[in-house]
Amino acid sequence: MQAKIAFLTIVLSVQSCFAWSEGGHHLIAVMAFETLSPDQQFELSTILKSHPRFAEDFNVPEKIHEPAEIQRWLVGRAGYWPDVARSQPTFTRPSWHYQLGAALVVGEPVNVPATPGPLPADATMETGNLHIAQAMQLCRSVLKDKTRPNSERALAICWLIHLVGDSHQPCHAGSLYYAKVFPEGDRGANSIPTKQSKNLHALWDGLLGPLFDAGDVQRRERSIVADRAIWKEAQMAARSSGGLDPLRWLSESAEVGRSHVYTKEILTPIEAVARGKVSAVEEIDLSENYLQAAGKIARKRAAFSACRLAAILGEDL
Repeated sequence: MQAKIAFLTIVLSVQSCFAWSEGGHHLIAVMAFETLSPDQQFELSTILKSHPRFAEDFNVPEKIHEPAEIQRWLVGRAGYWPDVARSQPTFTRPSWHYQLGAALVVGEPVNVPATPGPLPADATMETGNLHIAQAMQLCRSVLKDKTRPNSERALAICWLIHLVGDSHQPCHAGSLYYAKVFPEGDRGANSIPTKQSKNLHALWDGLLGPLFDAGDVQRRERSIVADRAIWKEAQMAARSSGGLDPLRWLSESAEVGRSHVYTKEILTPIEAVARGKVSAVEEIDLSENYLQAAGKIARKRAAFSACRLAAILGEDL
């Protein structure tokens, strides 16, 4: 019971519905960074300092003093920065954070959008109407191009770190389309209220930690890397044929959505609306089994995300 209360305390503190919360993005970024070579780490850190908003948005917290910890914080901040940029009209790219389409369809919904096509040939870092897989392809091409100014490459690094993480959060890989209830989708589970958090999407965002805390990030990192079964599987996934294809990651995340996000205890209250028993989806009090299973899945997706991100950065820097 104490473990459940502690877990719920973390989840309840989540305030936003972006992707993994600040702590989660820091965790994934740091785990990937630690697997890079010293030369790659140095190059990444050097490029980051040319970020057009480095002076404004990358101020290291006063309690962080050691050079290695400062470096880890800056990399984690880079991974979280695209959510910071949501308040900045010049840099915000709302549709870059998610994939269009359905994770699950029940009945005959009205409008299930098609999966976005290939990256448009004329796309730039200023193109707003891209989605997650397209945006990652664009950012990789920018990062690889050493003729580009480091200010652009720094933006590409931030978005890559962030979007590799986002693509492994199952609520970003598609929505639930349920006839008579969510005929145009549940907005990646944002429309499903839960007792433990603002909504189901926010709950999944918080599974890797809410706000940044250096100690919490370090503890979670050690725990995940020490789980040899998960870490080895994640490393093998990054090395496998097609292992760095974002569409593959999104397909995995959609499958997780079907198996672990939209479980029976989520679908049953929605079915009650479809049958006319209630007028709207009532707040769902998630079971301890659901929360524990979700936590395990989040750890695994973080490991896969970190290993794939490290492989991409290793190739593109």
